[in-house]
Amino acid sequence: MNRPISNLRAPFGRRIVRTHLPQSSRLKSGPDVGGCAKFSWTRLRPETIFLSLVATFGLAVLAVNPPFQAPDEHHHFFRAFQLSEGQVLGQRQGNSAGGPLPVAVVAIAADTGEMAFHYERKMTRAIFSKKLSPAFVDWSTVPRMWGHFPGMVVRPPTGYLPQAVAIGVGKLARVGPLGLLYLARLCAFVVCAWLGWVALRRLPVYRWSCMLLLLVPMSLYLMGSVAEDGLLIGSAFLLAAMVGQLTIGARQRPTWGDRMLLLALALLLATVKIVYLPLACLALVLTLARLRGRDRVIFGLGFLMVCVLPAWAWWARAVPDLYVPTRSDIPLDPMAQLTHVLGDPLGFLSLVVQSIRVNASDIYRWFVGTLGWGDTPMPEWFYHVFGWSFLACVAVESTGAGALRWRERAIVLGAVVAAVVLIFGAQYANWNAPGSRGTIDGVQGRYFLPVAPFAVLSVPAPGRLRVPDFCAPLLGSLLGTISAIVCLAAVLMRYYLP
Repeated sequence: MNRPISNLRAPFGRRIVRTHLPQSSRLKSGPDVGGCAKFSWTRLRPETIFLSLVATFGLAVLAVNPPFQAPDEHHHFFRAFQLSEGQVLGQRQGNSAGGPLPVAVVAIAADTGEMAFHYERKMTRAIFSKKLSPAFVDWSTVPRMWGHFPGMVVRPPTGYLPQAVAIGVGKLARVGPLGLLYLARLCAFVVCAWLGWVALRRLPVYRWSCMLLLLVPMSLYLMGSVAEDGLLIGSAFLLAAMVGQLTIGARQRPTWGDRMLLLALALLLATVKIVYLPLACLALVLTLARLRGRDRVIFGLGFLMVCVLPAWAWWARAVPDLYVPTRSDIPLDPMAQLTHVLGDPLGFLSLVVQSIRVNASDIYRWFVGTLGWGDTPMPEWFYHVFGWSFLACVAVESTGAGALRWRERAIVLGAVVAAVVLIFGAQYANWNAPGSRGTIDGVQGRYFLPVAPFAVLSVPAPGRLRVPDFCAPLLGSLLGTISAIVCLAAVLMRYYLP
């Protein structure tokens, strides 16, 4: 007989019909030793472990990570502040793009680079006190100056909504710039943690494996940043959970509330970074397969209006007027690069494969955790332990993946491959000269974190593999705890300990 798929409710609130192995082959638990209740790993839930570790280690990482030491956090802060003032579109002046900002906001990030790439430089009380002043500001009277943040001014407002709201509320209370930074971090962190918690509750399979991806040091670190990455990761995991619900169980129609949530998540992924559009399209393809008649037409039109058109309007119309090349040492032209790729798609795909082969180790280390400005790696042993243990957890949980139909698993895998190719294509356009045959520059492992849960969902069941029920909870709980501890320890050692 088959093993139980999950203890969760089935897609969209209905119960999963479960079958069980014979009682003799299952792990026994309960009060059968000396009349005392015996601890059972099978009673643990990934969402509970995730919430516990995020509420402790995640908040600790947020607090001890020095201001603006997350990747490009000062420019993300500038963009969130700009949006808090209602300025959706930025400005361009020659080779500079950004917009007018209060002098106090620009000044607080002026010395951001003093610690970046210098492991010997640590955070001190004097540095923090300097950034804390002024602690309170009347934002209606402060002078302004030009703020330069070309890489973020082209980003749509959807990825900064929690941060912008927090900054707006803080400004009403006359909180100073450093206080606004931590308010933005905290608000983004709460939203990301909530999205991850809901995703783990909804996931029908691979729940412990996805929990490990949410707790990997890179993901945990980005949750406590002003950057949009944390919101992207949380949204992607929730969309993956709903995709899993759509592919498992009886073919029942998703509720109107679930349809609206699917559209919202698709909008976020497609607009924040257009390279994740294939993942957003999974919401369309798999939902339409469960709808009929007028409901199918309404959802299809809703996806077009809510997701596709806003993404096209922003990236095809708003961005070109604000785009500033990321490099000045070589000629860059995204449109010319696009023409080259379309003219030789097979050559581009071979270049992607070559780049993956050459940079696989670095991409993996950035995926697992290379924190700060790329100058805070994890201990070397952790990369090996996490990689092999994560693969073991996926293998253990894959026994329940047989409920995913092969056709829908292939659709999910196709979206994963398309998103990976688009990620390389975007970096090829922004970091390589048109027609370059060298390896693609600028690809970082953290770009693949939103893709990871969909890749896990596409892993097939291994056949007749049988493992005890406690293996996944045991492995997930221990590795998740180690991952959170290593992340916090790495930040403390990098910025505070000699």
